[in-house]
Amino acid sequence: MALRGAVRGRALAQTMAAALTVGSVLFMVNLFSQVREDPFTWVLAVRIALTFLVPWLNATLGLAIGLRRAGAPPRHRTERADTATSQ
Repeated sequence: MALRGAVRGRALAQTMAAALTVGSVLFMVNLFSQVREDPFTWVLAVRIALTFLVPWLNATLGLAIGLRRAGAPPRHRTERADTATSQ
Protein backbone atom coordinates (compact mmCIF):
# COMPACT_ATOMS: atom_id res chain seq x y z
CA MET A 1 0.00 0.00 0.00
CA ALA A 2 1.39 3.37 -1.03
CA LEU A 3 0.19 5.17 2.11
CA ARG A 4 2.26 2.87 4.30
CA GLY A 5 5.34 3.75 2.26
CA ALA A 6 4.59 7.45 2.67
CA VAL A 7 4.59 7.33 6.48
CA ARG A 8 7.81 5.36 7.00
CA GLY A 9 11.52 6.13 7.05
CA ARG A 10 12.84 8.79 4.73
CA ALA A 11 9.39 9.62 3.36
CA LEU A 12 8.15 10.47 6.87
CA ALA A 13 11.18 12.67 7.46
CA GLN A 14 10.49 14.53 4.21
CA THR A 15 6.81 15.08 4.95
CA MET A 16 7.58 16.20 8.51
CA ALA A 17 10.16 18.70 7.25
CA ALA A 18 7.65 20.06 4.74
CA ALA A 19 4.94 20.32 7.40
CA LEU A 20 7.23 22.09 9.86
CA THR A 21 8.39 24.56 7.24
CA VAL A 22 4.96 25.36 5.82
CA GLY A 23 3.24 25.15 9.22
CA SER A 24 5.73 27.58 10.76
CA VAL A 25 5.14 30.12 8.02
CA LEU A 26 1.38 29.74 8.32
CA PHE A 27 1.59 30.04 12.10
CA MET A 28 3.60 33.24 11.91
CA VAL A 29 1.28 34.78 9.34
CA ASN A 30 -2.06 33.71 10.79
CA LEU A 31 -1.76 32.99 14.50
CA PHE A 32 1.35 34.53 16.06
CA SER A 33 -0.27 37.82 17.08
CA GLN A 34 -3.24 35.99 18.54
CA VAL A 35 -0.98 33.72 20.61
CA ARG A 36 1.03 36.72 21.79
CA GLU A 37 -1.91 38.99 22.70
CA ASP A 38 -4.96 36.85 23.49
CA PRO A 39 -5.52 34.21 26.17
CA PHE A 40 -4.59 30.68 25.20
CA THR A 41 -7.75 28.59 24.72
CA TRP A 42 -8.45 25.07 23.50
CA VAL A 43 -9.83 26.52 20.25
CA LEU A 44 -6.53 28.28 19.65
CA ALA A 45 -4.66 25.05 20.45
CA VAL A 46 -6.73 23.19 17.84
CA ARG A 47 -6.05 25.91 15.27
CA ILE A 48 -2.31 25.67 15.95
CA ALA A 49 -2.40 21.88 15.64
CA LEU A 50 -4.29 22.11 12.34
CA THR A 51 -1.79 24.67 11.08
CA PHE A 52 0.84 21.92 11.16
CA LEU A 53 -1.38 18.87 10.54
CA VAL A 54 -2.90 20.04 7.25
CA PRO A 55 0.46 20.60 5.48
CA TRP A 56 1.65 17.21 6.74
CA LEU A 57 -1.47 15.48 5.41
CA ASN A 58 -1.07 17.29 2.10
CA ALA A 59 2.57 16.24 1.75
CA THR A 60 1.86 12.66 2.86
CA LEU A 61 -1.08 12.14 0.52
CA GLY A 62 0.84 13.71 -2.36
CA LEU A 63 3.73 11.34 -1.74
CA ALA A 64 1.39 8.35 -1.42
CA ILE A 65 -0.28 9.21 -4.74
CA GLY A 66 3.13 9.52 -6.37
CA LEU A 67 4.23 6.16 -4.96
CA ARG A 68 1.00 4.55 -6.09
CA ARG A 69 1.37 5.84 -9.62
CA ALA A 70 5.02 4.83 -9.74
CA GLY A 71 4.10 1.25 -8.82
CA ALA A 72 1.09 0.98 -11.11
CA PRO A 73 1.35 -0.47 -14.60
CA PRO A 74 1.24 2.12 -17.38
CA ARG A 75 -2.21 2.97 -18.65
CA HIS A 76 -2.75 2.49 -22.36
CA ARG A 77 -5.00 4.76 -24.32
CA THR A 78 -7.93 2.93 -25.85
CA GLU A 79 -10.13 4.01 -28.70
CA ARG A 80 -13.40 5.59 -27.84
CA ALA A 81 -16.35 3.27 -28.30
CA ASP A 82 -18.42 5.89 -30.13
CA THR A 83 -15.93 6.65 -32.91
CA ALA A 84 -17.20 5.99 -36.39
CA THR A 85 -15.43 3.37 -38.47
CA SER A 86 -14.57 4.05 -42.09
CA GLN A 87 -16.76 2.38 -44.66
